[in-house]
Amino acid sequence: MATEKLRVKLTTRLAGIGKEGEIVEVSHAQAKNYLVPKKLAVLMDDKAVEEEKNRLKKKQDEKRRLVEDRHKIAEALHTKTLRFELAGSGGKVFGGIGEHEIIERIRKDFGVMLERKNVALPEGHHLKKEGSTDVKIHLGEDTYIRVRIEVAVKE
Repeated sequence: MATEKLRVKLTTRLAGIGKEGEIVEVSHAQAKNYLVPKKLAVLMDDKAVEEEKNRLKKKQDEKRRLVEDRHKIAEALHTKTLRFELAGSGGKVFGGIGEHEIIERIRKDFGVMLERKNVALPEGHHLKKEGSTDVKIHLGEDTYIRVRIEVAVKE
């Protein structure tokens, strides 16, 4: 009796078979009697396998493009200095510099769109003193950059 193999895409991780989302070949009996009825896998024909390969390729291309974009932004912003001049007295600023002001200045000066979650202020507070401070900007999984913020008080 010949053992016929069927291709299935796993919907969950199964020890000894494969990880979730992986396309594997299993015996006809295992696929029809166990994996498919328990919704642990979905049967795949040649067309579905080809579509899955194309989908994975598009996903990889998109991820590569995002990484390249992050690195371009990092090159544009790395070690740049942003200068803010605010009203105040005695070295203290009235109000302060927060994430929104930093994001707006970066957008205006460099054309880079960021979100509030991307900017990490030191100690999580607005910058309220005269002087320079380094701010960390998180651009993605693996990309962090440092931008120096200089605050000057005009009395």
